[in-house]
Amino acid sequence: MALAFAIVAGTVNAAPRPPVTWSMPPQQIVVPPPPVDLTPHDMPSKADYAAGTRPDQIGRIIVNVMVNRQGPFRFALDTGANRSVLTPHLVTVLGLHTDDGDAVTMNGVTGSAAVPTTLVERVAAGDLALERQRLPVADSLTSEIDGILGVDGLSAKRVLVDFAKDRIEIRNSRYERPMAGVTRIPAQLRFGRLMVVNAYVNGVHAKAVIDTGSEYTLGNDALRAALFATADLRQKGKIEVIGETLDKQQGERRPVSLIKVGDVRATHFDVVFGGFYVFKLWNLDAQPALVIGMDIIGNLDAMVIDYERCEVQLVARQAPELAVRHWGDRESWKNL
Repeated sequence: MALAFAIVAGTVNAAPRPPVTWSMPPQQIVVPPPPVDLTPHDMPSKADYAAGTRPDQIGRIIVNVMVNRQGPFRFALDTGANRSVLTPHLVTVLGLHTDDGDAVTMNGVTGSAAVPTTLVERVAAGDLALERQRLPVADSLTSEIDGILGVDGLSAKRVLVDFAKDRIEIRNSRYERPMAGVTRIPAQLRFGRLMVVNAYVNGVHAKAVIDTGSEYTLGNDALRAALFATADLRQKGKIEVIGETLDKQQGERRPVSLIKVGDVRATHFDVVFGGFYVFKLWNLDAQPALVIGMDIIGNLDAMVIDYERCEVQLVARQAPELAVRHWGDRESWKNL
């Protein structure tokens, strides 16, 4: 079993950073986006098909999930994780029992660990339903969530995250049409339902994983070698990356001028580069590759991941300049 989880990054030996906030700086002026059709088609809207969402402390998308017909509980949506996960706290609340004899290997961004499992009768969110599954049990990077919602229940599903309206929908893809007027980005599905798209970083072609479980955008060593000469001094500092398994790996933060996926562009943006374990796990270590994290995804107006059609749609914010992340200097998000 292979799982990929969120990361926490910070300067080595620095004091812990305060929780990330995702509100826009007050001085920013936002131009209202043009109308984009986000309305479900072909079947009537149902209240349990859509729910509100807001980010956790490290910017991940929170989904309301029913477990054993109790809840709703707060799960972080992780499109880089091939299995859903329960926290020990939720196991206690539900009166479930863990079994070390059925332990599984949990693979994160920076390493792997053996974790116990528990038998769950039902996990449900929108049209997603997992019936009688033995799921891994592991602590989360933040204490405010009850579990991880992976891609194990998303076969033939369509996930729409409307950041502008703070809503998420998980529906059967066959009842939904693509958003009108938005580019459909073809994707490859690897290791089951890992969504991989083509991206360009400063003009260099790279494979990019859409990972809502990753706080930051990561680049592998092959991409760094393609972008920067040995004598390039634009490194901005070492970064310590911590995965869900609590293994740590060193990375370095470097600025890139342009990250392009479909019609969406992030300009003057920092990427954390390193030989992270997850790239080898996904067989993406030998070619330029990128993990697109919530520092980019969270600054969209909307995103659709369609596992039936193997495609992604991204709706950029229509503003002249938006703050993406402050590392001590200014970075911006533009739709050019």
